[in-house]
Amino acid sequence: MGIARASLILLVFVVVVATSDEVFDKYYQPLWGADHMNVTDQGKEVQLRIDTSSGSGFKSKQEYCSGVFRMQIKISEKITGGVITSFYLISGGGANGNHDEIDFEFLGTNGTLQTNVFANDEGHREELVKLGFNPSADFHTYELNWSAKKIVFKVDDKTVRTFNYPVNYKSRPLHVEATVWNVSWAGTVDWSKAPFTSYYRGFYINGTSCK
Repeated sequence: MGIARASLILLVFVVVVATSDEVFDKYYQPLWGADHMNVTDQGKEVQLRIDTSSGSGFKSKQEYCSGVFRMQIKISEKITGGVITSFYLISGGGANGNHDEIDFEFLGTNGTLQTNVFANDEGHREELVKLGFNPSADFHTYELNWSAKKIVFKVDDKTVRTFNYPVNYKSRPLHVEATVWNVSWAGTVDWSKAPFTSYYRGFYINGTSCK
């Protein structure tokens, strides 16, 4: 009885430590546009902004071969097209430019969320997600659960898409990136409203190292 109680206490302690230590510097580092990135709340929140001079982004410090990757995101409340707010896993490129990638992308700031998968190719597996909330009003949780056989996309712990890899497919190692940038195929940016700021927190990674 005493041993069982001790084991239970230890398990609870480990879970609390694993879920509460979600500080930016533990897993992540700036990727580009560092002067457009602010780390606040003692490292528990990152703000990425975009204006006419630059966007911004950050990346994980290491690569992974599977795992659960979670981020709480609140996009800019200023309505515009053309601005991409993203959270994704990505590999290095192959000799022909093909690569592996798993995407959450907000297209503009009107609440349109897109998922996409690249499997040693150029992607073209876009699917839109219908959200029952305004993603600029508060933080919501976006999760990529990636294994050798499939990818499960979740929003607020609800599965919104499942992608099954082809039989015997082997993905490259992937690292995590979160970026805010602009592109014409997502619409026209109303730069008169700039800067556009998106907010990230809950930097959860439970990944398997490739080493």
